[in-house]
Amino acid sequence: MFNDRDLGILGAGALLAILCLFLPLSFTGKVVIGFLVLVGFMALALLRLGPDRVPPEVWLMRRFRYSMQTRQYVNQQAATRKTEGDPSPSKQKAQRPTVERERPAPSYQPQMPQANMRPIDLAWNEVGVYPLLTVLLGVVGIYFAVWLANGGAQELAFWFTWR
Repeated sequence: MFNDRDLGILGAGALLAILCLFLPLSFTGKVVIGFLVLVGFMALALLRLGPDRVPPEVWLMRRFRYSMQTRQYVNQQAATRKTEGDPSPSKQKAQRPTVERERPAPSYQPQMPQANMRPIDLAWNEVGVYPLLTVLLGVVGIYFAVWLANGGAQELAFWFTWR
């Protein structure tokens, strides 16, 4: 269903989201930054690039390898200079009888419709929603426990006391 890479990224995002509790900000600021970090890591775990939908590190390694390798070009243009000893190919063609056939103009048909060409995709089928929800609810639970320890219990008690 999913691999260790995705679990590692989700775990690192959850750990960094919990470590955001140590930032010198208000609790609301810590929650906002922590959830932005968590959502960013979730998107990174799901992200797939290129036409064959590979993870970003594989895609970047391919791009790096391609940029560093030497390229071999093939020149398929007609010759610009003719050597004096070679017989002219135009004379040989003139000697042969040619039969001209009418050929229909070639039409270009793309192999893939443009609607299916998406270079960036999220791997919902590979990872699934359960690990994402597990990590999200775990972080929410830890944030809730920290909020209760920092005075959230008194705020909740206000709603449950009868006066």
